[in-house]
Order: sequence, then structure tokens, then C-alpha cells
Amino acid sequence: MRADDQPLLDLAGLPYAALEGIYDELVDASGVIRPSWQPLNRFLEGLTHQDIHRLQRETSRRLKEQGVYYHVYDDPEGIRRTWKLDPLPLLIPEAEWNGLEAGLIQRSHLMSLILEDLYGDQTCLSAGLLPPEVWHQHPAYLSMLRGAVNQPLTLYAADLARGPDGAWWALSDRAQGPSGTGYVLEARLVTRQTLGEVANGLTPAPLSQFYQHLKRHLTGLSRHSQREPTIVLLSPGVGNEAYFEHAYVAAQLGITLVEGGDLMVRRGKVYLKTVNDLKPVDVMLRRVDDLFCDPIHLRPDSMLGVPGLLQAQALGNIGMANPIGSSFLESPALLPFLQGLCRHFLNEDLKLPNVASWWCGDAKALNHVLKHLDEMVVKTLDRSDTVTFGGLLSRAQKERLVAQMRAQPWRFVGQQTLSFSTMPVLAQESMQPRHLVLRGYAAGNGRDYDVMPGGLTRVTPDANGFVVSSQRGGGSKDTWVLRSGVKAKDVLQLRPNEVRSAAAVLTSRAAENLFWMARYNERTESLLRLMRAYVRRLENPYDFGFESELEVLKALQPMLTTFCPMDPERLARMETVQTLVLNGQKVGSVSYNLNASIRSAYMLRDLWSGDCWRMIEEIEELLHFSEKNWALSSVERFTQPFLSALLAFWGAANESMARDQGGLWLMLGRRIERAINILGAVLNVIPELEHDKEAALREMLLESHDCLYSHRRGYGMNYAYYKVWQHLLLDRGNPRSLQYALIRIEPLLNRLNAQEGDALSALQKQFLAIQTAVTLADP
Repeated sequence: MRADDQPLLDLAGLPYAALEGIYDELVDASGVIRPSWQPLNRFLEGLTHQDIHRLQRETSRRLKEQGVYYHVYDDPEGIRRTWKLDPLPLLIPEAEWNGLEAGLIQRSHLMSLILEDLYGDQTCLSAGLLPPEVWHQHPAYLSMLRGAVNQPLTLYAADLARGPDGAWWALSDRAQGPSGTGYVLEARLVTRQTLGEVANGLTPAPLSQFYQHLKRHLTGLSRHSQREPTIVLLSPGVGNEAYFEHAYVAAQLGITLVEGGDLMVRRGKVYLKTVNDLKPVDVMLRRVDDLFCDPIHLRPDSMLGVPGLLQAQALGNIGMANPIGSSFLESPALLPFLQGLCRHFLNEDLKLPNVASWWCGDAKALNHVLKHLDEMVVKTLDRSDTVTFGGLLSRAQKERLVAQMRAQPWRFVGQQTLSFSTMPVLAQESMQPRHLVLRGYAAGNGRDYDVMPGGLTRVTPDANGFVVSSQRGGGSKDTWVLRSGVKAKDVLQLRPNEVRSAAAVLTSRAAENLFWMARYNERTESLLRLMRAYVRRLENPYDFGFESELEVLKALQPMLTTFCPMDPERLARMETVQTLVLNGQKVGSVSYNLNASIRSAYMLRDLWSGDCWRMIEEIEELLHFSEKNWALSSVERFTQPFLSALLAFWGAANESMARDQGGLWLMLGRRIERAINILGAVLNVIPELEHDKEAALREMLLESHDCLYSHRRGYGMNYAYYKVWQHLLLDRGNPRSLQYALIRIEPLLNRLNAQEGDALSALQKQFLAIQTAVTLADP
């Protein structure tokens, strides 16, 4: 070993072996640690099996706590599948990153110019730089927008890989709605927390400025400089693989997360449906694919888009990031011609070269691809089919592929198989090499672009393949651009005309989900308290004034009718009580109510603080555990954890949700449901008070509404009906009374129905009549 060589990597019983002939990010061909990884040398050398297991467990725990999901469509966990993140980041020296950054800026600018040209003057076609089939046969090139796409690419991404020689190559471009920016920020947070003191010794470039740049560029798309713009993020909805990221990015940028049903187009303008009126939308950050954006002009079977959205863009009435029609820029068929296009538009060569690619619409290129098929990755023009590795095909599969390529050669592109570089991942309690692809991001206005100092690094599920896909079991990593300190370009400096903001708006759909989520939670809380009171009396009926268990069951029936109507004969069977908790198909059961509440919570992912979301997840986990492990004898054992989790959620929501946004609808739903539950229970109990056990029944009624002890402090053991009604219905100082619920509802309704002058709205008049009747009532 040369004297100036760095020491070899010597793990504590965990040897790391790079793949032969493949560039490895950690060690060179001699097994020497590369200089950029030297700050982690001592940490890596000391790793043991137990340390790796701890790091994996800690990473998974933090991701789960923060609700970081990625939906793999065939995974049993569905939308609740925790995102896969490896805690070891990819380290890139600053000098090397500067070259990547310049290449990403150039490609962003170039792609924006190509978009403008192909929907405009089409100078690159008249110059013979791009065959018409490459763009005209692409289903996402929307010829009806010719002359109507006058907006730049706001957000751009490129997938990059390092070849065996150590040089970086561009594999593909992402232009219609690049995903992953939210996961990058979460990866940085979790990675730094997991590595702890190890991370403190490094200085990766900060990411937060990129989101401020993105917000600035989005705001710049608004045509209306006289007012603060309304910006929305259009998502396919909770079932999408990256829905977590959509909600996360919307929350980070302070914009409104919407689905197609939240918007409508009138007279060529886009409006957002709010609880008050239709609010004009100025800018849209789009995460719905081009062809699904407008069921009138594009795919008629789409339920994800907005009818007329294409017209609104064509008329210039909405700033679109990125414009509908930009997805053809992602075509691999564009890559062979990108060098000529770069010289045409920018008068310079590509700074970030493409992986060698051949468009098969050219006869020579087709022959070359077919001749070297074993060395090729075959893709389609519109990326609609699975990527095919020629060397992995059987003879029959090759024959079919060749026949398809000869029949429609313009549909296919061949790319040279590139042996991606590898880096270590923590797998099976050891460090193993995995191939990686880095996705870099840039945000801009068509001329000036700001690059995220880092990106999303994705790794293959094993060392034998080159398919990097989260849907196919791949993982992700953070990317650290190592800098010596904060640079001037890391500090955002806005010009006076750029100091504009945009506040999020509550959609009518979000308000409705908040309202009903609150009602389902309050309904569950009331039912759980009733079940708790019932179980206590069932175990010791004589101590509570009942003669038998049957008397307790009969007493339960009238109050239970408020939540879940049951046949009295069936109710007498003890196993029926279990269905009130477990049976998710039974309307009114604990399981039914909580599942409905959780569904609403997932649709409001961008509104919750971290503490609120953790309580929602705790309720969900408790429900799943209880459904699998419930037994009648343990009803009371599970009741209290549910109540504690619900109360913790209400506490977090009260402290974090503003009353001028979602918090108003959440509290309104809770108070209205409480008032309804109290009235329902009282009305159903009144006919039973003619029986001898009326005092025991009233005591049970008070306990099920959590005001038994406050009643005893005020009235002792006197359960006379007028004392019970006074405390449960009319006591303004009892937080569980009907009157108190009405007192809390009044200011909420007044804020929703504010009238000019002193006039009362019809709803306010109705409520005033109800409140007056209760206030003047005699117990």
C-alpha cells in the first residue's frame, strides 16, 4: 500500500466487499476508503451486527412515528406501508456537486425551451433536429395546445447514475410532476436523528432554501400581482403511491392540498370550493398525470382531473407547474437528439451527458439496437411498458420483442446498459453493496433555476439488478453535499417585487371531513364510556343497585339505542356486546366509528401537526390490535386506552389547529355530536324511569357522560330526576352538560355566519331559539 493511501476499511467482523468492475462510492478498486467518506471512517469501522440492527430499527421507528408512507400497490399494508429508508447517506464532495448542479441548471433551462418551442414556433423541427414521430406520435403531446403553452417548467428532475469510469450520466428526465421532494426533506430529518453525533461532524448543504425558492417561483406564475395568489397542489388522492409526499409538500409550502373534486372551471377560470364561496385559483402545482387532468379534452374516464382545466391553461387564466402537455419531455426518444437541441437553443454542449441511446425509428439505430440487444435496455416512446433488459430475455421473449420493434420501430428506444455505481446499505445485519440512482431537482422560471443541494438517492433491492424502483422493493437514501460552511447562495435574498406570499385555504371537502371526523370520535368516546359503565355493573350488579346481570342488560338497552339500535332479545346475550366494539360492519360500533374517523384523517393529512398525527396513528394501531385480541372479559381493559388516546388527540388538536381554519369545524362537530348524544340518551331513558331501578339508571346515565363525580360534589348522592336533569342538561358550569355544549357552539356558528350590520342569519336565529328554550327550561 502506498504511503499516501488511506487505511483500508476494517469493520468489526462485518467486511464490506465492493462488486468487481463496478464503481463503488465508499471504496476504490483497491479497497481504500474514498476521501469524502473519511469523516465516517471511525463510525463505519466500529459497526457491529447489533449496531446495524439498532440503526435499522431506529430509522423504521422514526419514519413510522412521523407517518412517512409510500404506497406499494400490491403490498398488504396498502397506504399505511412505511417508506423504506437506509440511514447511511450518499456523500458527494462539493467540487463534484458543483458540476452536477451546473448540468441540472442547463438541462432545466433546455427542457423549458424545448417545451416552449414544440408548442410554439417549432424551430427545432424546421432545422431537422428532431424527427416529427418523436413528438407527434407521443400520446402526451397535445396538439390542441399549439400556441397556448406559454409557461415555463417550474419544477424539473433528472435521474442520474455514475458509470464504471466514475462519470455521472443522465438516465432520464422528469418534467410533468417530478415526485420525491418531500421524501428528501424527511430523509434528511430522519437520517440526522438516527446517526446522532456522527451526523454532527459533517456539514451537508441545507435543503430548506430550495422549498423557499420553489414557493417563490410558484408565486411568480400568478397573473394577478394586485393580490396574494391562491396556490393549490392537485393530488390524485389518498390512494396514490406518494400521497404522503403530496400532503407533506403542501404543508411545507403553506399551500392548499386539493383533489379534482375540490375544483371547478367556470368561464375558463379555475375556482376552489370553500365553505364560504368559490375562490379563484391562481397557481396549480400538479401531481396528476397529463392525460388524467381533464375528462372533457383528454381521458374521458378520468375521475382525478377537473373538467375544463385544459381550457383554463390555454387561456392563460392559471399558472401551471408544470404545464399540461409537458410529459412528452420525459420520453427516452428525446435523449439521442438532446445534444443537437442544446447547441441549437443554448449554443453549448451538454454539461451532463445522456446515457448512450438510440431511437429505433431510424433504420441504422434500429439495426444497431437489434444487433446488440443483449447489451441494451429497451424502453417505449411514452414509457407505458416495463423497461426490458435484453440480456435477461429468453429466446422466445427476444423473438417477440424483435417482432414488435420491427412492426413499430418508432415506439422503441434502446439504451446502453450502464453498470450503475454501488454504495453500502445496512441489510441483514451487515453492510452490502447496492446499485444507486440519484434524482436531482431544480426549480425556476424558465431562465433562472435553483438546484436542491442534494436529492433522493434510490437503491436496488439486491446487488444483481439495475432496476431502481420503490414499487419493486427498492429503498431510498438521503444525499449529502458536503460543504465547509454556509454559502451565500444558501441564503435566500428576495427582491422587493418578489416578496409575495400565499396562504392555504380550507376546502369544503376538508371542512366536511373535519366535521364528521369530530362527530365519529365524540360518538366513539360516548359509547366507550357507556360500555365502561355497563361492564362495571355487569361484574358487580348488587353494588350498583341492580338485582341481576339481566337487570343491567335491560338498563343498558335504552341508552344504547342512541348509538347503535339493537334487538332487546339479542342484547340479552352477552356476546352481542362484543359486536358493539369489534364488528366494523355494524353501524354505530366502536370499530365502525373509528375506521370512519381514520379514513377522514388520512384525507386531511396536510392539516395535522406532528403530535396530532401521532395520536391518530396510535388510535389506528390500538384499533387493529384490539380487533385481533379482543375478549369480552377484557372489555374494560381496552376501553381506557381508547379513551386516553382520543382525549390526547383532542388535546393536541386544541393546541395546534387555528380556529379560523380546520379547528373551527373540528370543534363544531364535537360539540354538536355531544349535544345530540346527551339528548338522545335522556329521551331514551325517560320511559324507563317508571321502574324501581330509576335511581340506578340515572347514576349509570351520569357515569356514561363522565359527570357522576361532579354531580356528587354538587348534589351528593341525590339522584332525583330534577337534580340529574339540572346537572346533565342545564348546568352551565358542567363541561359535559347540554347547556355547556350550546354555549361553546354559539361563537363557532357566529363565525361561520357573520352578517353585515346587526342582522342575524337564519341559522343564528334557529340556534338562538334552541338556546333560549334550554336556558328557560325547568328541570
